[in-house]
Amino acid sequence: MSAGGEFLVLQRSQAVRDSDWLCRTLYDLWDRYFSDTPRVNIVRIGFGRAWKNRLGSICLSDDQSTSYISINSLLRYPEVPDYVPLVTVAHEMVHYAHGFGSPLPRRYRHPHRGGIVRREIVRRGMAREYEQYDAWICAHWYDFYHARTRRL
Repeated sequence: MSAGGEFLVLQRSQAVRDSDWLCRTLYDLWDRYFSDTPRVNIVRIGFGRAWKNRLGSICLSDDQSTSYISINSLLRYPEVPDYVPLVTVAHEMVHYAHGFGSPLPRRYRHPHRGGIVRREIVRRGMAREYEQYDAWICAHWYDFYHARTRRL
């Protein structure tokens, strides 16, 4: 195996990415990077559909009692480096903090305009993870998606 392949293997998670892992990831990120964001309602997270053009989403229940975060089910596979689901969860948490998919006041008119999500993730201390995530998505996502969905 080449050195490049060995590097990628070292970046793989040994933990199983299941619902419990996803919940632990959410609350670990909240404690480490979003401690200034109040938890004003119930936040549920789970794996959703295998979307081609979306890695995650967040929505708010009609009564605003619960925020639902859905993470692309393909991110549970061990071939996906840990930083991809981590940054994806952080991305949805930025939306929560900005009042999209949460009862918190809306900080901006549009949830993505001007790179506000990327800037917020970097500001909160996840610049390295974001750079790795962005590079992996650009280089591998569509091939990975097509390879995995052909088998589903």
